This record gives sequence, structure tokens and C-alpha cells, in this order.
Amino acid sequence: MYRDSDKEQPSLRLHEFLRDESENILEEWNRLDRLKIESARNLSREDQRNNIPRILEDIARSTEMRSQADVPEEGPKHHAEQRWQLGYSLEEVTCEYALLRSVILHKLVPRVGELAHGELLFLNQALDQAIVEGVATYVTSANQSLADERERLEVTLGSIGDGVASTDRDGRIVYLNRAAEEMIGWNLADAKGRPASEVLVTVDEARQQPLESLIRTVTRTGKQAHYPGEVLLTRRDGSQFPADEVAAPLNNTAGEFLGVVTTFRDVSRVRALTAQLGHLAAHDPLTGLPNRTLLTDRLNYELTHARRDGTSVAVLYLDLDLFKDVNDMLGHSAGDELLKLVAHRLQSCVRETDTVSRLGGDEFVILVSGFESLEALSELGATITRSLSAPYDIRSDTVDISTSVGVSVFPEDGDDAETLIKHADTAMYQAKTLGRNNAQFFAPEMNKRAAERRALQGDLRRALSADQLELHYQPQIALDTGLVTGAEALLRWHHPELGFVPPARFIPVAESSREIMITIGNWILEEACRQARTWLNEGHAPIRISVNVSIVQLQYENLLDHIDELLARFDLQADQLQLELTESILMSDVVGATDRVRALEARGIRIAVDDFGTGYSSLSYLKDLPVDELKIDQSFIRGLGANTDKAAIVQAVIRMAQSLNLRVIAEGVEEADEVAFLSLNGCEGAQGFYYGRAVNAWEFEQFYLNHHH
Repeated sequence: MYRDSDKEQPSLRLHEFLRDESENILEEWNRLDRLKIESARNLSREDQRNNIPRILEDIARSTEMRSQADVPEEGPKHHAEQRWQLGYSLEEVTCEYALLRSVILHKLVPRVGELAHGELLFLNQALDQAIVEGVATYVTSANQSLADERERLEVTLGSIGDGVASTDRDGRIVYLNRAAEEMIGWNLADAKGRPASEVLVTVDEARQQPLESLIRTVTRTGKQAHYPGEVLLTRRDGSQFPADEVAAPLNNTAGEFLGVVTTFRDVSRVRALTAQLGHLAAHDPLTGLPNRTLLTDRLNYELTHARRDGTSVAVLYLDLDLFKDVNDMLGHSAGDELLKLVAHRLQSCVRETDTVSRLGGDEFVILVSGFESLEALSELGATITRSLSAPYDIRSDTVDISTSVGVSVFPEDGDDAETLIKHADTAMYQAKTLGRNNAQFFAPEMNKRAAERRALQGDLRRALSADQLELHYQPQIALDTGLVTGAEALLRWHHPELGFVPPARFIPVAESSREIMITIGNWILEEACRQARTWLNEGHAPIRISVNVSIVQLQYENLLDHIDELLARFDLQADQLQLELTESILMSDVVGATDRVRALEARGIRIAVDDFGTGYSSLSYLKDLPVDELKIDQSFIRGLGANTDKAAIVQAVIRMAQSLNLRVIAEGVEEADEVAFLSLNGCEGAQGFYYGRAVNAWEFEQFYLNHHH
């Protein structure tokens, strides 16, 4: 046992958003400004906007630089001075800033989850600074004492939820608005005349140490000030809350210092939202598991320790086998429920110190550190495949699914997070190639195979237009007469450089792409129908052609229309076409499969269950589906005469099929004793090398239609 012991960037940057949306923000601000502020209604568009575009750019620049020192003061100052000259009241000036904040946040809300950590808080801080500078400048421009503006400040800044306090030259409180009183628990009557350092007590949140009052800082420097880190403001009763605070000097027109005005806000909700957004940015919303971002962070952390301390690190890459079948047949909501159950099982397979993450779709990655040996990793892989292959109860359905696992180990298989994940992914594809439901360790030669697989997929896309694909036909023989009753159409690929490509090599590549599978599947159906018509035109009796259909084709929305069009174009009877479906396709959702299969059956098209015996082998689903034929898988036929277990299984399948009035055909028949056993036990048909390999259309006509039909 093991013992305890490509980072995604935010998709939205605030400064880019403010610049990209600046015209939309300004248009909406113009509308609201004229609606809510009387002094703005008769202004020209140029006078109304004044310095607002500049202020918006100032805020964008400050968020880009991530420094409060980079917020220019000139924009808010000039705007306030112009507004004072136009006869705006202080309430109207400050309301314009409030409207700007409201419009920006309204535009930003639908995309707030895309912001980098801390940018929302930074935006509010920049807006606060603009408000404070504008208010201070307006008061100075109007050459009024702060006392003359107390009531207006209270009404104006209280309306946007900010606390406002002001002091005299000596730093003693002369004003608190109602919002300030509610936030800090002091009323103006008690606070007036007290030192600001007694009323506004700010603490460094990380160190829990009192900080110098901003009012004292501004009094000393004569410049606007803001706390750079996260701080707590202390209420009168000693309790604390996270706050954002800005202070600025008040000067008269002669430049004489009058006092300080400070605004502060409770940022508890902003903090909570930021934390929530941080969690969402690092976790999969469906399963709650860490996503690629958090996985990469943790993997990099573990790799740093491994390089320093020599500890072990491994990555396991998992992909559910045939998960798309569940989505296609049961629906995406059932698929989502399955993913959540898988996530729960994976967490139960590992330690608390390991990380189970979901990259998306049906792909999961597990980060393991401090494991004892490669054998321990192998055991973990086996545990995972066993756990995930147990049946799942989803609503009224039972779903069986497996997983393929790839494993990469530091440092043998990679020295960085991206390489380890990539190589584990490559090993996972090797596990799928080897039959799925297993775990494989990465080996260097897998990279070569992965590259070959990608190249093969590209070649396969071009194979149709290059006339490289061809159908071969394998005869199906009636055991009682020995005559050819049908043919199974099998796809063959003649690659210009590789020569004949075995189906076992290219069919999995085709199945990995829905586009390729549907294109090739449609071509196979058309070519089979075309050949059936050709043989009819040459005077041969009608012959039934069987075509294998994948889950992708069965779910293809135009499948029925395509088949209707082919039967009409080539003037074929529907029962000349037989579609072969595997048990896993039919059982992935009996209700969904039944609807599509019944629609095919209503057209007179025959349905065969391919590879019967390798999947569910359920009598109940056969009762519910309009199936015409069972094809016993070749694994039960080989060595049939010498294996009593196989003989018993084949006899049981034949009896079951007879009870349901289904025709039975055996696949992979190669020996005379197999033919004798099948005939003796009532099997109607057979195909396999005993009768002949699949051959091209011309050879099939010469060898079988001209002599054995």
C-alpha cells in the first residue's frame, strides 16, 4: 500500500473589460445621468460627459497596474471643478460617481466569475478614491467649510452605503454620516471632538496589529492615502469587520489645510463573493472536485517538494469507457448524475492527501504523492477500475460503465506538470487500445503510437474522398441447406502508404470521432444498398446485407431519413437491409433504444443483436425490443466441441432464442465439428472462415452468388 506522508488564466481582465465596454458604459451613464440629475438635462453631450471618460480610463489604468498609486487625481478634480462651475450641488456630483459605479457593476455582473482574484475589490477601491477626490475638490472649489456641507455629505454618501467621517486640522472628529454611525457604532454626538484615532481604529488583519490612522497619515503628508493590505475596522463595542478605507485632505482655495475627509465601506460581502468566485475558479461546478487550475497548482507544489526532498509523485489519468453512450441514450442529466457518482467513488479510493480532479467531460485526473512503490500504484489502478465498474443506479435505470487509466511517474515520465499529465493521457489511450477497463503505465514508445493514431485519424478523414475505402462481404450460410442467405458488409481500408490497414487498428480511431463515424457509417449504408441493387440488376435473387451500426449512428438525427432515401433511390425492399447492434448499445437505455429500433422495424428493416453473450445477455431486454436475429459471439464458438461450458452456453442461447421466435446465427465458425454441433442443436445459420473470408463484391458474386445461392 502507499503511505501518507498548464495553469488556466482568468478569461477576463478588468482593465480590458473597462476599455472594451467603455462606450457602452458611457452611453448607459449618460442616460441615467440625464434621468436622475436635473443639472445634466440641458447640457450638451460633450459637457455632460466632461471628464467621465478620463476617469474611466484612469480606473482601467490603475487596475492594470494593480497599484493605487497609479490612480491619477486630475480626472476627478477637473470633473468636480467643472460641475461646481455649472452649478451642480454636491449631492449631484457625488450621485454621478454612484451612477458610474452602478453602471460598471451592472455590466460586469454576468461575467464576474471570469475575473482574476481580487479585481472586484480593487475596482471598488479605485472608485472610492475617485469619489473622495471629487468631493474634496468640489468643497475646495466652492470655498465652503466642511461644517457647511455636513448634511449634504450625509445624504449623498449615505445613499451609496459608504461611511463618511471628517476631521478638523487637529484630527478630531467633526462629522459622521448615518452610514458611518451604523458601521462603527459611534453616534456623532459622542464622537465629535474625539481624536479620529479613537473613533476609527484600524487593525492589520494578518498581524492583528493597530495601524496608523489614515487621517493622521493625510494630515502629515497632505496627500490622499489608502491602506495597501486587508484591514479590519473596529466597532465601538470592540467587534471588527473587514473594511476598505480612503482618506484625502481638504484645502481651501488658498491651499490652506482645513481637515481630512475619509470614506470607508464594509467589504464583508465583497470578501465572501471573492472567496466564492475563487472557489468556483478552482473547482468543477458539477462534481465539486478541483479543476485543471487547482490540479496544476497542487501538482507543481508537489513537484517542488519532490525535487527538493526526493518524494514520489504520480499522475493517474482516467477516461470513462463509452460514456457518450450513456449521454446519448439516457440524456445529459443522467450523464451528469453518473459523473457525480463516479467522483464520489474515486474519492473513496484514495487518501485525503491525494487530489481527485475533473478536467471536463468524462476525464478525471488523480494526483498521488508519497506512494511506496510502482506496485502500490498498480494496485491503486486496479482498485479504481474495480470500483468504477460496479453497477450504478440512476433513477430507474442500472448503468454499467468502466474506465481506462493511464499512469505517469515523476521524474521518469516527465519533470513538469504538463508533461506528466500528457504522458498519463497517452498511457490511458493505450489502456483503451488494450480493451478498456484496465490501467497502463506510460512508456516512451506510447508517444510514437499516439502520434501515429493522430496521423491515422487525419488519413481516415481523407480516405473516403480518395476512394481508399471498400466493402468486403462475408457469406452467411443456412445450416440446413448450405445455401447463402445473406452477407455481412465489412469495411476495408487500403492506405496508399501503409497498405491494408486492419479494422482492429482503424475502427477505434473512427469511433473516437463522431464526425468521422457518421460520415463513414452513412457511406457504408449507401455502398451496401448500391451493391444490393447491382446484384439485383445482374439477375441474382435478392440477398440480405447486414451492416454494423454504432451508437453514434443510432443517435444520428437523420439516420431514418437517410435509410428511407437509400431504399427509395436504389428501389430495395426494406427487409433486404439488416442492421447489427451490440448488446451494450441496446442496453445503455432500453427506452431510448426501443424508440429508434421500433422506428426501424416499422419500416421493415431487420435488426440483429451482434456479439450476443459478451454483454448483458438479458432475456428481458430481448422481450422489449423488435429483434429478429441473435448472432452468437465467436468467443463461444471457438473450441466448442471440446468445451462443455461453452457448449452449455450455446445450447441455452439457442433455446432462449427459439422461445422468442428469433433466428440464431453463429459467428466465427472454423471447424466441421462446430458446424455439426450447431446444426444438431437447432442453430439456423453460420458465418466464418469454415465457409469463407470476407471478399470484395466481385469475388463474392463469383464464389457465392453464381454457385451457392
